Amino acid sequence: MARLTGVLTDIQVRHWIKAGAPVAKSDGAGLTFTLSSTGTASWVLRYRIGGKQKELTLGNYPDMTLGKARQLASAKRVAVQQGVDVAVVKQEQKVALSAAGSVKELCEEYFERTVKGRIKRPDLVKGMLDKDIVCMLGKFRIADVKPVDVDRMVAGIVRRGSPVMANRVLTTTKSVFDYAIRRHWIEHNPAAAFTRRDAGGEESPRRRALEDAEITVLLKAFSIAGPVFRPYALAVRLLLLTAVRRSELVQAPWSEFDFERALWVISSVRQKTGGKSGGGDFTVPLTPLALAWLNELKMIGCGSDYVFPAKRRGVRVTLAPETLNWALAQIDHGLEHFTIHDLRRTARTHLAMLGVKPHIAERCLNHRLPGINDVYDRHDYLDERRDAMLLWESKLRALDATSLVCYQESVAAVRA
Repeated sequence: MARLTGVLTDIQVRHWIKAGAPVAKSDGAGLTFTLSSTGTASWVLRYRIGGKQKELTLGNYPDMTLGKARQLASAKRVAVQQGVDVAVVKQEQKVALSAAGSVKELCEEYFERTVKGRIKRPDLVKGMLDKDIVCMLGKFRIADVKPVDVDRMVAGIVRRGSPVMANRVLTTTKSVFDYAIRRHWIEHNPAAAFTRRDAGGEESPRRRALEDAEITVLLKAFSIAGPVFRPYALAVRLLLLTAVRRSELVQAPWSEFDFERALWVISSVRQKTGGKSGGGDFTVPLTPLALAWLNELKMIGCGSDYVFPAKRRGVRVTLAPETLNWALAQIDHGLEHFTIHDLRRTARTHLAMLGVKPHIAERCLNHRLPGINDVYDRHDYLDERRDAMLLWESKLRALDATSLVCYQESVAAVRA
């Protein structure tokens, strides 16, 4: 092959790169060296086809030398003369290669480029991606996923008793494949035709709150479950008493707790609202009973930095919030179905029953105050919330004592 020549030299190219200023220098016959403002050095072939000016990036310097760029540009010019739009061919090849990639790879890129660092709780999306979408569809080629595969995945989530999660996963699946469309990897979204009716159905606000007798039965069931379930029993008690969200408790580091001042400061980055309702970190007043339960957890944790350390070593350092629902399903309480999150509603309901003023009860749950109050009332009501929690603690003490008596009576009956 004859040696190809142009007007540029390697010395010039290296000089431009060293200088660092953006440039675009022609080597002749459409081959151009470009250096971007970010320092990316590339070879670009500019050509006309069908009366339109087009560009094709051949490669980056120094991976592609000046000599190799000239050789490749010559071959591409021959193809253009034969009526081939080389830029379109390259894009089609890229799409074909990307569409052959796996759904697992798609989910990983989707998370990195659209979720990570862009939303408040990326771990929730990551959980759905890993546990459901990747688990069921991860090995599929992106272009091979059909609506029947999506239907099978969503139906499986509904069968395991998680209709709300089925809705969330369906929405996320649509977003993942919409991302693939934007990347020109596929043309149609296999989840597009599905609605909530095909998944978990329309969601109505939950109204479940445990009554006094049900709380007694629940606490008794955890007591009977034995020492293995003791951390979960303490978690349930703390959730009832403090009315915090399960993730705020289960993922809490001990560094947030001030035992001397009886305060727990939940970092704004760990709150569902990002601290919007209270303007930043949220302070939870700790009652004597809460402090006693926390001290017991500190002993169980054996020096861990977290209140509920993960039981197995790995990436996770704390228990997964979902673990509490698993523990709830393992004990024999015999109550009408409820979830861990219903304990928060239970606490709010009982605060109202105890005569706690609505705005105090709402702030106990770190909720925004209604209407214009949220804008102008920036008072934290810490003292008032502590009084409310002491009232609620007194009632829980009585219910917990009743559960202990019931447990002792049942043991005595068995022995008799």
